[in-house]
Amino acid sequence: MLPEQFRLNVKPMASYDAIVHEGNARFTVLTEGLIRLEYDPNGNFEDRASQTMWHRQQPIPAFTIEHVDNCLMIETDMFSLCYTEGQAFSPESLSIRIKTTDSVWHPGDVDTGNLKGTTRTLDFSNGYTPLNNGLISRSGWALLDDSHSLVFNADNWLESRKGQGTDWYFFAYGHNYKAGLRDYCAVSGNIPLIPRWILGNWWSRFWAYTQDDLMTLINDFEAREIPLSVCIVDMDWHITQTDNHSTGWTGYTWNNTLFPNPQGLIDFLHEKNLHTALNLHPAEGIHPHEAHYPEMARRMGIDPASEQPVEFDITNPTFVKAYFEVLHHPYEEMGVDFWWLDWQHGLECKIANLDPLWLIN
Repeated sequence: MLPEQFRLNVKPMASYDAIVHEGNARFTVLTEGLIRLEYDPNGNFEDRASQTMWHRQQPIPAFTIEHVDNCLMIETDMFSLCYTEGQAFSPESLSIRIKTTDSVWHPGDVDTGNLKGTTRTLDFSNGYTPLNNGLISRSGWALLDDSHSLVFNADNWLESRKGQGTDWYFFAYGHNYKAGLRDYCAVSGNIPLIPRWILGNWWSRFWAYTQDDLMTLINDFEAREIPLSVCIVDMDWHITQTDNHSTGWTGYTWNNTLFPNPQGLIDFLHEKNLHTALNLHPAEGIHPHEAHYPEMARRMGIDPASEQPVEFDITNPTFVKAYFEVLHHPYEEMGVDFWWLDWQHGLECKIANLDPLWLIN
């Protein structure tokens, strides 16, 4: 059973009157400028929340439906869609005209005006870094392909979709870019504002410094009137010499040689009006040298006497619950404000097509 804080509060089922069925195609008018486009050769459509789209139940916008010859027409104040009935989506069977720019989109069109979005990771980046397409485009439209995302089941956990169909979201905002962002947030969920202190200066260094070294450094910043908001304690906060098969990169136990009074350090940083985070590399799991290993092993059905490592499996709800309750919450009660999570172990996990970085974040 997942902890309550991980359970979703979503409304993924669109209003019945916003949905237009046409054979093996389904169209959902979510807003005047956003329409969901689905096609499945077996007519299997997905109404559960996906990784991206959680709130398809929106106020029904004004739109019209018309059948002209063998073409289905759906029209709002922002766009006009034409679909050739009975066909899979293709450049010949589907088009959408964006009214404010009088431009026409077809499946497969290249978005040459896209202003780009994010990149998955900055590992090995040095200078120019390619970015994925984002939602905002000078072309006046954006296409979000949700076909391969996972969906949340009744237990609020991810699983693969049943069908292999097309699941697209088409944004027809023209040059009203705020409207495009507003439509996205309406269906995917509001984006929380970051705390003000995150925008300040951060200090971090990958070095085996001591508690006294760090406290002296913070006092030196203060004496020189150099403002700081965040102090990161890098990976040497925890034991790195493990005397077992662990490389020492993963760790959850304070290194009391370098940090003899962890609570005192955290209290000191807070007295200096700093927020602090501990660095984690979780991929190697929990090994028997860790202070919390016995409890984690028992929670996962492992005899602690066996010294069998506890696998890091973010796809297992039982592990997730134990991981936070046993390993994270005690440190948060000490005053750790957040965690610097460093994931460098690729795209593979036990749920097909799930990027573990998405679930970790």
